[in-house]
Amino acid sequence: MKNLADETSIDAILARVRAETAKDIKAIVSEPGRRKGLSTIPLVPVPQAADAIAPGRQRYTIEEFAALDDEDFLRNAYRVILGREIDGVGLGTRLPALRNGQTTVVRILFSLTRSAEGRARGIKIRGLLPAAVIDRASTLPVIGRIVEPFQRLIVRSTTQQRLANLSVRQGDTIEGINHALTAIRKNQLALDQRIALAEQAAEATRLRAEEVADISHNSLSEIRATRNEIANQRAAMSQLIAAARENLPAPVQAKVDEIEDASLDALYVAFENRFRGSTDEIARRQERYLPIFRATPPVVAGGTVLDIGCGRGEFLSLLKKHNFVPKGLDLNAAMVAEARARGHDVVEGDAVAWLEAQPEGSLAAITGFHIVEHIPFKSLVRLVDAARRALSPGGIILFETPNPENLVVGACTFHYDPTHLRPLPPDYLKFIAEARGFGDARVIRTDEDCNLDQPESGFAPAEINDWFRQPPDYAVYARKPLENGAI
Repeated sequence: MKNLADETSIDAILARVRAETAKDIKAIVSEPGRRKGLSTIPLVPVPQAADAIAPGRQRYTIEEFAALDDEDFLRNAYRVILGREIDGVGLGTRLPALRNGQTTVVRILFSLTRSAEGRARGIKIRGLLPAAVIDRASTLPVIGRIVEPFQRLIVRSTTQQRLANLSVRQGDTIEGINHALTAIRKNQLALDQRIALAEQAAEATRLRAEEVADISHNSLSEIRATRNEIANQRAAMSQLIAAARENLPAPVQAKVDEIEDASLDALYVAFENRFRGSTDEIARRQERYLPIFRATPPVVAGGTVLDIGCGRGEFLSLLKKHNFVPKGLDLNAAMVAEARARGHDVVEGDAVAWLEAQPEGSLAAITGFHIVEHIPFKSLVRLVDAARRALSPGGIILFETPNPENLVVGACTFHYDPTHLRPLPPDYLKFIAEARGFGDARVIRTDEDCNLDQPESGFAPAEINDWFRQPPDYAVYARKPLENGAI
């Protein structure tokens, strides 16, 4: 304070203090909105965010610092005046002294601006010098009583500013909280509505599931009842057939045998559905043969491909999909009806008899999937002969059958079908085709064997496990020689 006394007289300082403090107090108390806010905004314990004074300016006011809480004041004072953050020593010594009344905001600001760091930065704080004089004078015995009113005025204005700022901050925080609570309530309402809709949908789904379960239960009951009724009817029919055989003449008994055989057609359809696989699965397996038909000139020219034992029409659908001309033939009336329902041209009848009735050379290709294992040797030879006669030169046969080179097939799955006679080894079926005048015969075991430009893969087992790794089906391909005798 000695330097301050040297710079000016006490009267001049007091006059300057009166003028500046009066001006500052008038500015503070002339804000009725904020004064009113002190009484209308409830001071609730709300978490406060750290306030900050924007650095970068050269001039500030005491009120900007005094309006802050103690710790925020210290941090901002160091940041603005010294250009750095307060260290642990400064915070540990100044903060307790400020809170205990051992020092004041003015003293700390004056000390920082007069320090070497503060002088180097040259930050100016309006009214700091007279406030520092009054603050210092208030500690002297005689002068202290003179400047006490001014000291109280400064403290009062600083306190009012701090309370006003605090009230504004609390008001802003409360407003933000209210907005957040409003948004939460809206979200909760929307969530409640979504939950209610979800519960309604879940209840509707549950009721529908119960309804479907009831329908399924009733349907199963009807199916069981129908099966029992069919079984009873079959038993009664069997008794009638047995009585007919004893009392009717031989020609009529033969007709009865045909009726009995036809009654098993539906049962064989059910067998196919259970053990052979779905329509899509069979069609997928048969796709590998398509390159063979694309390499057969009579087929490419638009000739008819006859599928013997066409069943449900899987191969007919595949041929039609790829723009070939298919025709089906089957003995099973139920199979024929199902294939016709799919839109195919299908004939019901015996394959050998039908082929023998066709004009010679009228077909481009003849296929048979899982039929040759159902017929005896003489009928197989007649089928191959009839096929050769009905095919045009260059036409082909393709007969697929279970592969007994796979021991699981030969010993087990082949016998699932009670109408199977015996497994046919690949070389045996290939020999029949060659012996009856076909050329280019080959055994197709793998997909690669369908490439007619490559030799067939063959089968040369090296160990016992090879007999279990063979494909479950194979096919024999053969071509009718051309008219000039070329193979």
